[in-house]
Amino acid sequence: MPCITSPLQAKTFRWVDENGQVHYSDSIPPQEADRAYSVINKEGITVNSVEQAKTKEQLEEDKRLQAQQAEQERLARERANYDRILLDTYTKVSDLEETRDRYIATIEGSIDVSEHKLASLNQELEKLNKTAANLERSGKALPADMHQDIVNLQTQIDRENNFILGQRAQQKDLREKFAADIQRFQELKAMQQSTK
Repeated sequence: MPCITSPLQAKTFRWVDENGQVHYSDSIPPQEADRAYSVINKEGITVNSVEQAKTKEQLEEDKRLQAQQAEQERLARERANYDRILLDTYTKVSDLEETRDRYIATIEGSIDVSEHKLASLNQELEKLNKTAANLERSGKALPADMHQDIVNLQTQIDRENNFILGQRAQQKDLREKFAADIQRFQELKAMQQSTK
């Protein structure tokens, strides 16, 4: 039978069971150890409160929220660091635009080289295909080395086309990145002006 008395001992524990009944005792029974309880002194004043032990689900949720907060803090630190670099590297918007244009022009140079190479490869392939077609029309077999040359040229053409597509995608990414950087740079400059 639980002790339902007024808290007169030096250290009394108070808890409420699953039926809502209040209990006082000089110790917490093992079966009630996970419940919320209060420690009361001899004057009947609560000197300490212990929350109910969390369930596995609650602990997992706490862990998830802590991880989420840690990730948000990490992203905030990264953003602050990036903002500092942005302001330290550029003094005006035109600096960002010039840097963007320089990067894009460098990539454009690589694309031009590849396109010239591609034109040459396509001409060579066209010649080989014509020769192969003439051989087939005259009923002659296509030499194995010619067939391999056609396969090799097509592989090189595919490689150059993929390279050009990749370079165009890189230019697009650069434009988007610099557009975001310019917008952020303007925001940061505006914040600097508003604090002066």
